[in-house]
Amino acid sequence: MMQLAQLQVSGDLAGLLRDFLESEGDVHCELYTQLQGFSPSSRISFGQWWALLDRLQQRFSPRHIGLELGQRVRPAHLGMLGYLTLASDTVAEALLEFQRYQGLLHDGDRASIEVLDERMILSWSANYGPSTSLSDEVLVGGLLRFVRLMTGRADLLPLAVDFTFAEPKDTQAYVANFGAPVRFAQRCTALQFPTAYLDLPVTNSDPGLKLLLERQAQAALSVLPHSEGFMQGLRSALLRAMQSGRANSAHIAATLNMSERTLFRRLSEQGLSFKVILAQTRTQLAQEYLRDKRLTLSEIALLLGYSEQSAFNRAFKRETGLSPRRYQQQEVARF
Repeated sequence: MMQLAQLQVSGDLAGLLRDFLESEGDVHCELYTQLQGFSPSSRISFGQWWALLDRLQQRFSPRHIGLELGQRVRPAHLGMLGYLTLASDTVAEALLEFQRYQGLLHDGDRASIEVLDERMILSWSANYGPSTSLSDEVLVGGLLRFVRLMTGRADLLPLAVDFTFAEPKDTQAYVANFGAPVRFAQRCTALQFPTAYLDLPVTNSDPGLKLLLERQAQAALSVLPHSEGFMQGLRSALLRAMQSGRANSAHIAATLNMSERTLFRRLSEQGLSFKVILAQTRTQLAQEYLRDKRLTLSEIALLLGYSEQSAFNRAFKRETGLSPRRYQQQEVARF
């Protein structure tokens, strides 16, 4: 198994460091120039990410750079993962989206969600080897910041925070930052919330998210007739099911409070079939997403509910006669 240092994180995170240097008025240094070379669609290794954090810490010693960066995380720094979580209705749904699509942000260990009594525990193992203290501080602090942004509640506090690295000399900086007890040298990195937070609505949005959702709606409208409430409900159910990876007839029928047999009959009455509708909707959405240079093919595949990019590639070529990459190249050439 590959060690964590060899695995990759999203290039969107480089933007977090660039924004920090810009806020400090420190844009003429070599580090800023290097960060300018990373695009949102790129991937960098954990080893590179750790080195960049170390250089930033050295530049602003003795400040707690990892904690400061966590407080500055915005949706754009999480790329498509940020937009997907903001599209959720509640914190619980957003955290499930975060767990499902975390691979868009980084490789390696995925978040595990557990509810015990009145506590919700979000934790990461160290199966791929240890991370660095700076990187874990950004991860945990950034997630707390994101929950606050989603809910518009800057006063939300965790119940406890755990880190795997050794206890530092200045533990009070961590307690002051998180507003909760912080433990070190633990078995896994973890963030604990009251379960009451899970029901809080997601209130904030983002222009990039709005654009993506509008594209989804436009693409779906071009596939399905919209003369009755059944079709409107079907469009909505299909879009949400694709985002959650459950775009199958059984799930759609249950969402619409009917049996699969009734779903098939209602579609047949209009000369439609579920299989064809799903394929056409995915193709329309894929074409919209492929025109957006910010999205990678793997991100598009996940958005459309495919478990692997290769499955998306095959399905798209079957429907259009072109590979996703070839279609994207043709669209770029048109403009």
